Amino acid sequence: MTKRKSLVLALEPSPSAAEVTGTAETEAETTTGITSQTTEEVGTVDPAALLDYTCPANIGIAINDRDGFFEWYDHDTAQHALKANSSEFEDFLDEKYGAWGITPNEHKALNANWIHWYGDHLLHSESRTIYESACGTGLTLFIIIQLLYEQYDITGIEAFGNEYIAEDVVTANRYYDWAVEHYPELDLRKGRICRGDSTNLTSFVPTNAFDIVMTGYIDPIDDPLHLGISDDQKHRQWCKSKNETKQALMKEEQEEMNGWFALWASQMISLVKPGGIVIIESISKPRCEVGDWGGVSKEWWAQAIQEYEWDTQLGIDPASLEIIDFDPSSQYEGLLSASLDIIDFDPPTHYNGLQDRYNVKMTKRKFDSIVFLLFKDKNVFYARTLTDNNVEGRHHLSSLFNALDAGFECKIKLCVFDVCLCVRVRKIII
Repeated sequence: MTKRKSLVLALEPSPSAAEVTGTAETEAETTTGITSQTTEEVGTVDPAALLDYTCPANIGIAINDRDGFFEWYDHDTAQHALKANSSEFEDFLDEKYGAWGITPNEHKALNANWIHWYGDHLLHSESRTIYESACGTGLTLFIIIQLLYEQYDITGIEAFGNEYIAEDVVTANRYYDWAVEHYPELDLRKGRICRGDSTNLTSFVPTNAFDIVMTGYIDPIDDPLHLGISDDQKHRQWCKSKNETKQALMKEEQEEMNGWFALWASQMISLVKPGGIVIIESISKPRCEVGDWGGVSKEWWAQAIQEYEWDTQLGIDPASLEIIDFDPSSQYEGLLSASLDIIDFDPPTHYNGLQDRYNVKMTKRKFDSIVFLLFKDKNVFYARTLTDNNVEGRHHLSSLFNALDAGFECKIKLCVFDVCLCVRVRKIII
């Protein structure tokens, strides 16, 4: 059995496997005869009220902001900031940006391969809010908004986001203010674009609030074990080494990277509405496989849904996982390998830049009604759910209440000792 890990939204530790097993008999006795309840009588929440939040005044230093990693973006950041100060935005879509080595319009041609993820979802959505984690200057989300208009005739997108680099936050806000006026056909609305750490979004951004939460790239941690081998040539030697100590350290380094990607993705999942989708673009593969800056394998995502409890704690439907190659036609083969000075990693394996990256989509489940039972074990409350589609699960109570924080209501109707029946929950996802 895979050990499951909780990264966020827990005030107390999740129960261990032993604790869960130990409470199974108690739960079986107390769940007998419980039936689903109607939820129509509970009041609705104004979505606009949820999205009126305040940007943090200050943020701490990000875990991956060390050893000059973000200096990689300095040139593009400075160039765009200079033009933003003069409101010179006309050529932004035809200039290289975000250390991609391609322009937004060239990037747009790649996005067209998976724009159906966005379009098919928003065509059936009552609202049209998109949040971009690590939005940079905002251009990646903007070209997606353009594609939605051009291919789906979808307008009225309300754009939100966060970015760690302060200069890019200023540029993004100025660009969207300009774009609202200069692209009237999009009926674009600018929401909050804040300076913020993508691994700490729930400290200031509403949860369960956006139709789509996406990111164009997850910045990895450079040299997470402080081994002093961030240089590509040195790192490659460690990956290929037959030394058991080096092999063990490379395995540990990848585990750290897995945890980093899980933390980032968990924050995104927390922000998306029940029934909404999470899209992570341009995911790098593990560094010991292809080089690059470091990432996770395609196979890791299905494992992560279980291991980090995205299914039970955050509501991700495991069956919803989809993966698409970032550059399926190899249009930009070798693009980043030249700029990163990467040669053949381990022939015949070769790093092909954007061609070796991929995208992931996941959907958060939406329940129309739910009944759950609260029980106490070792002074920590847990909840067992019985939903209208017969899905059952055990949830730590702090995660349950986090799901309620968007204005949903739970009223305790009956308590016997430490066991309480809770009913009247409207469209709750746990």
